[in-house]
Amino acid sequence: MSDQITVEKPMLKGLNEADLAAFLKDNPDIFEKRPELLELISLSDGRSASSLLERQIEVLKTRLQQQQSSHSQLFEVARENEQISDNFSEIVYQMIGFTRLSEFATEFPDSLRRIFSIDEVTFKTRHGVDRNDDHKAAYDEALRRLVNKKALCDNKWPSKIIKLFFDQDIKSAALVPMCTPDHDTPVGVLALGSLKADRYTHDLGTVHLDKLGLMSGICLSRLQLKLNQ
Repeated sequence: MSDQITVEKPMLKGLNEADLAAFLKDNPDIFEKRPELLELISLSDGRSASSLLERQIEVLKTRLQQQQSSHSQLFEVARENEQISDNFSEIVYQMIGFTRLSEFATEFPDSLRRIFSIDEVTFKTRHGVDRNDDHKAAYDEALRRLVNKKALCDNKWPSKIIKLFFDQDIKSAALVPMCTPDHDTPVGVLALGSLKADRYTHDLGTVHLDKLGLMSGICLSRLQLKLNQ
């Protein structure tokens, strides 16, 4: 059987770049079978067709560099996730060791600030805000935004919510419901504040924050129960 490819003229009618690209993709050895076609190739930079191999090598090098960059990014993400996991383990071990509510109230926010390099960390409970009508209203507004026991990040929080949780000029914040498995209403709200507007943006994932909210909620509930006994 002959290796020559015959294309009838009617097939050329209406041929576009997409059709040509599809043909070359299906026939990658076309230039081996018809090397004379290389003489017809016109390169935009004025080089001869003999430099086509160099152009192909350049494309392959670029693709390799892109793949290497992608792999580096994946490794970096893996390292970051590993570090986050280690940091969370440290926080969990500390919470397990708390025996008094006063310890939790002071040491837990300090640890979060230190370990995760957060500018300001506070938490509020229903009991803590009930004495002040303005604080109660701001706390209720925060709870309304934390639906389905999920944390929420934003750099456009209402000023009354920012004033409730923070003393500094916070530009972005994550509000985390402190939940327990057996209660629908959070036992408190944990607030993480940053002086940078791009740290806690609305599109930031909250998987780790949700876990933090559950762990801290269980710890807080345990210590509150112990205090009331």
